[in-house]
Amino acid sequence: MKPCRLPVLALIATLLLGSGLSWAQQPQYGGTLRIALAGDLTFFNAHQGPAPGYFTFWVWNNIFNSLLTITPPPELKIVPELAKAWEVRDDGKTYIFHLEQGVKFHDGTDFDAYAAKWNFDRILDPEVKSWVRPYYEEIDQVEAIDAYTLRIRMREPSGALPIALAGYFQGVPMASPRSFETHGKDWVRHPTGTGPYKLTEWIPGKHVILEKNPQYFKTGLPYLDTLEFRVMKDPLTASAALRTGEIDFIARVPIQQVLVLEKTPGIQVVTGPEMAPTVAFLNMRVKPFDDVRARRAVGGYGLDRAEIAKVAFHGRAKPLVSILAPGVPDAIDLNELYPYRPDEAKRLLKELGFDEKNPLKFTILVGNHDVTLADIATLIKNQMAKIGVEAKINLLDATAVVDRVLVKHDFEMVVSNWANLVDINMRSVSFFKGRQSDYMGIDDPNLEAMVYQWRRTMDPEARKRISADMQRLIADQLYWVNATTYPFFQAHRRQVKNYPFYNQAYFFLEQVWLEK
Repeated sequence: MKPCRLPVLALIATLLLGSGLSWAQQPQYGGTLRIALAGDLTFFNAHQGPAPGYFTFWVWNNIFNSLLTITPPPELKIVPELAKAWEVRDDGKTYIFHLEQGVKFHDGTDFDAYAAKWNFDRILDPEVKSWVRPYYEEIDQVEAIDAYTLRIRMREPSGALPIALAGYFQGVPMASPRSFETHGKDWVRHPTGTGPYKLTEWIPGKHVILEKNPQYFKTGLPYLDTLEFRVMKDPLTASAALRTGEIDFIARVPIQQVLVLEKTPGIQVVTGPEMAPTVAFLNMRVKPFDDVRARRAVGGYGLDRAEIAKVAFHGRAKPLVSILAPGVPDAIDLNELYPYRPDEAKRLLKELGFDEKNPLKFTILVGNHDVTLADIATLIKNQMAKIGVEAKINLLDATAVVDRVLVKHDFEMVVSNWANLVDINMRSVSFFKGRQSDYMGIDDPNLEAMVYQWRRTMDPEARKRISADMQRLIADQLYWVNATTYPFFQAHRRQVKNYPFYNQAYFFLEQVWLEK
């Protein structure tokens, strides 16, 4: 089979047309992009451990590269990155990646097939407890054929590997093995990738500074000299700073500030397809949520999703039952499964032994990085009261939520925005019992088998049918509780040019420049 390559002219067209850049507006080099983050950073583990949370992930998007990457939605096309070309052999059982030559890690060591193999081996090592390992468990062997050729052998045919490496949380971010040796356990504070920027300063609670990588392998990139990520937890402060020019970019804008910034001259608010949910997870490790009747009462019939969409998001969200938001390929509408029926919720709770004398009680965990989420938690608390459930709210710092939910799985219900997806398999990272990313305690061998079937299947229509079956099963059992879609907004000053909007998925800044 011929190698998969992206022609030079097509790459130029992607860079120019995909970003709206015109020949009359040539990029300008230099300057500092000042970015507001609503939460502090956690750890730069390159997926070699628990999930880091979005704020850290968005920063490391500019420190690390993967073998492949993806174009912004709605195209979502897989394109080369550290692998300049790749081949698929043996009907999807063997993948050959031809790597870029002359690429250096930020510590001056070589990126090559041996370094790539080290990163894959770390992700696949059960002792590392990588949260993305479920994507890659069908890998049988990773081999460095020579310095610039990597071969991956699968246990069975799979068409899912390229999209996983390109579109699932930046695939396997390539980190320097030398950095791991040098810093030991503290290496998560010293991220060393091949990306367009390298970390030069990190003061927790204050800021992170990234400086231009002069040895970046993509010719002519990046344009900016410095990225300054400022921790600004108060959305009103961040909004005011953007309007006065103290900062240039807000990475996540709550809906309340969207309504203000949309009317502000010199500010551009950006959004895209509905690809992410607002979740109200129920932890099935905690009684009574191990019983589907409790999940259907609380996360099904007891949730007034229409009210949440209308009140919390000012009508800019939609009620959502399916695990996939409507903008995700192959999503199906399952809202009819759980209409708002408080009487049915009460009946199910009574079956479980809960009533006025013995009410169900639980705590809603919510982060303080988006005031909308706290509003949703309050709405859910009030909706629970209508079915005789006593819910209390525990508002925590975003980093504490990462620790409680993503690391320790210590919660009863958590209200949060969640990842936007490119397909059902991207969410399957949470479907495998006992894995680091099994946040809710799912234990369903049938669902796991359906995931493997999806990955083996090459025909798009057959995959679509499997995806629909998975969505129906998950909704029926309410393994995953969504409340609404999550309309994601970012905002920047108009002198910020060529920004590629990936929704929440990525925050790539190598092509961004400042008009002077």
